[in-house]
Amino acid sequence: MAESPIPSGRSSPQQPGTADSQPPPSSGNRLVCIECAQPVSSLYTVYGAGHIRLTQCEHCKSFADKYVEHDVVVMFIDMLLHKPQVYRHLLVNHLEFRQPFIERNVGKLGILLILFNVYIDWFRLEEGGRLRGHSELLFGKQHSFAVQYLFILCVSGIDAAALLVGILAASVIHQRSIAQARRWATISTALIISNFAKVLTILLVIWEYKESYYPWLLDLLQFTSQVTAISVLFDINALWAGLVVTFSVTFKQLVHFAVLNIASLLF
Repeated sequence: MAESPIPSGRSSPQQPGTADSQPPPSSGNRLVCIECAQPVSSLYTVYGAGHIRLTQCEHCKSFADKYVEHDVVVMFIDMLLHKPQVYRHLLVNHLEFRQPFIERNVGKLGILLILFNVYIDWFRLEEGGRLRGHSELLFGKQHSFAVQYLFILCVSGIDAAALLVGILAASVIHQRSIAQARRWATISTALIISNFAKVLTILLVIWEYKESYYPWLLDLLQFTSQVTAISVLFDINALWAGLVVTFSVTFKQLVHFAVLNIASLLF
């Protein structure tokens, strides 16, 4: 019997000597085995305060969700390895992430990732200006630091919104149901969680990487992570998930270039 703190939002502790299964989820909040993706009735059973026993899946005989007892470091490593099991734990079994709004901590992470993306966009605009022979960052013109930062921050926010709209549009087309648009919060959560590669941007600051290919490697890691997350969220194969993400990334890039072209006329 595993002994660990009871995960929040799962079930309340019982008196010592008693056992209680995790409350059954509602029809819209089903739980699944992270190994075989088959539905399960619960993830664990509570035996007294702070003592739980993980549920064994009836189909594959593995623990339904081993990540109930794992910490964030283990999950982060498995996300780097693109294991679909960790995404099933976060996007399917973690009911707090399946509400009609973005969970507060996930929202904070999303804001942090946008700020990280500002540095990458700043780096790319600077490199692009240098290749065109411009000595200034934005369109070869002199602007204050505050104006430059606010502009790139706005562009990063628009990029994030465009990526979400692209995923929503692709999901509506693929599922042939406008009701998919109501899942915007869950899809946003999947995109934020799968964008963890942006955190590695801090390496650009620590070691002052000047190679232009490094940000593109982060983009590739981000793309493959998003494919894994979308595949788990919509329960589709990696090929279809790759097409959905490719569609959304293409839409985001079109919006990105449109914003830059409009801004070049205004600035």
